[in-house]
Amino acid sequence: MLLLIFLPNFSYSQSSYLIGTSQANIEPDQSLVSLHLGGYGAPKEGRFTLQWINKGPVSEITAMGGLTDKLYIVSNSDLLWMNPSINNSAWKKAGKAENIKCVAGLNCKLYAVSNNGDLLETKVQRVIKWKKIGSVDKSVTALAASDNKLFAADLNGSLWSADLSKKSIKWIELESIKNIISLTADHKKLYALTNEGFIYKYEPWSKDHKWLRIAYRNGQTIKEDIRHIAYISDRLFGISMDNILYIGEQRSDGNLSARAMAIKSGEKTVVIVGIDVCGLNDTFTGLVKQEIYKTHSIPASAVFINCSHTHFAPVTQNWLTWQDHNQLPDSMYLYSTIKKGILSVVSDALKSMTPAELFFGRGHTDIGYNRTLKDHQELYDNAVDVIKVDYSNKNTDKNTESYMFLTACHPVFSTTGKLHYTISANYPGVARKLVEERTGTVNSLFLQGTAGDINPRDKGEYITGEKLSNEVIEVLTRPMIKLNGAISYYLDTINIPVTPWTKEEISAFKVQNNDKTGDVDAEKNVKWCDLMLKYISEGTMSTSLPVYVHTINIGNWKLVGFSREATTGYSFGVKNLWPDKLISVAGYTNDVSSYLPTQMHIEAGVYEGLDSFFWYGMPNVFPANVYEIILDKINSLER
Repeated sequence: MLLLIFLPNFSYSQSSYLIGTSQANIEPDQSLVSLHLGGYGAPKEGRFTLQWINKGPVSEITAMGGLTDKLYIVSNSDLLWMNPSINNSAWKKAGKAENIKCVAGLNCKLYAVSNNGDLLETKVQRVIKWKKIGSVDKSVTALAASDNKLFAADLNGSLWSADLSKKSIKWIELESIKNIISLTADHKKLYALTNEGFIYKYEPWSKDHKWLRIAYRNGQTIKEDIRHIAYISDRLFGISMDNILYIGEQRSDGNLSARAMAIKSGEKTVVIVGIDVCGLNDTFTGLVKQEIYKTHSIPASAVFINCSHTHFAPVTQNWLTWQDHNQLPDSMYLYSTIKKGILSVVSDALKSMTPAELFFGRGHTDIGYNRTLKDHQELYDNAVDVIKVDYSNKNTDKNTESYMFLTACHPVFSTTGKLHYTISANYPGVARKLVEERTGTVNSLFLQGTAGDINPRDKGEYITGEKLSNEVIEVLTRPMIKLNGAISYYLDTINIPVTPWTKEEISAFKVQNNDKTGDVDAEKNVKWCDLMLKYISEGTMSTSLPVYVHTINIGNWKLVGFSREATTGYSFGVKNLWPDKLISVAGYTNDVSSYLPTQMHIEAGVYEGLDSFFWYGMPNVFPANVYEIILDKINSLER
């Protein structure tokens, strides 16, 4: 749960603030091979980021393996090697490899399996001398080596491991998948290629881990018929049926970032973070905020973390009712890239604080529409709120301005073709880039508004990003309101009571959805039932769901952030509580664990008010009066 610290923390009113901004790249490292993009439960097969880059033809081969920075292949009974990191590197003969059908490298040695089931090894030196060190089942088609272990697999779904530190080779059977034709490994994971063109990863050293799909021939970004894979120098390589060498690469627009703005008045500092992910859970943001507090003594209630909600960033939260590959984020990406990225931009923004003035302006846009309450198109808060940081009076040796802007619209382009499998910040990234290019600045920060029921009106992130950037720049050309006064911050929890389904209701719902293989919705419902029955058996079923309301006051401007996917009505509701104040309202803040609908969504039974709760693995939908409960509480708190 979030580390909640309720501190009013007022500072003395003043006409200027100390302000710093920062940004960091959060693109996934290529060593992660392939990740799944968040935001959609379809297609069922997955939206993976791997694509293959042609590195040129090779001789016809029967086996492929890797050792340190070199690829090894068996071609016409010869063992050949090359270093793919060197431009124009040619294949060189290392020695003979007669009767060998698979090969792998580890600790300056190559290991191989012969056609008659002999397990061989050789030191990699001037002369290759194979010697028999054991035997393996003749059905073995693939071999890999990692962490002083060998792994061998066959087409029938058998996988064995052997400990190379022991005096003799003893094979132990592990969980596997069928039709493995090639194996490779890094330090912690096995990668398997199947005859159908699927690539899976497996962590044999992790408890209760299972094989997870990470790529397949989707006909868009992967069309190649890869038959051999090898992992070296933190990259995956493949050789196709037509003898072309490829290097694996994550397909990306290269524009995912974490950005921060730190604002200080007197002794009080707030940090506003915008990050290009679909969503984060409160447990994760709580950990991040704890580290920020330990390092900078800034409490959780002063750190506002907003997700842009792009549906084209790798999975960063738990989707426990989705397909296996979409249920859990890659831990390396979440903690090494996302967590470090947030901590980095917060630290850098704090270090770069200099005197500046703040200004607020508001425009309007037509980039979105209410996607489910179609008879109520007036229910779309189309405000574009812009905060300008003006350093010009204090600092002439740096960029004189930076910006933060907020509007509400789902970043969901595009669901067809190669773009569906491409990492992208979507229209927020386009808008930021255009604003920076056209104003001559280097750092702008986007905040996602209450976009739960708002979809883009136009087709394509470039049209939407262009429209939004034009409006931001238009607001900057008009007179803006100067912000003056104290900083305060609050992070409140409003627990909404829910009534979970009974065990009998859940069991009956499961029966209705069973035996519908291939139906994504039905499969999701069965997973939901299994999850709820697990909670009941463990005694961990929730009877209330927390909604976090984060309020930051900077002088005469109030920023309110809702957790979950808040629908547009919540923005109108908060603004109506203070009609004479400058108020900006965001969703997707600190925690994105379900939708936050109004009574209209719930009674209409539309996605935001019903089915989405099964996708998010919630025990039930919110009560019909959830909107009134939340707005009444906000009003009584008077933050």
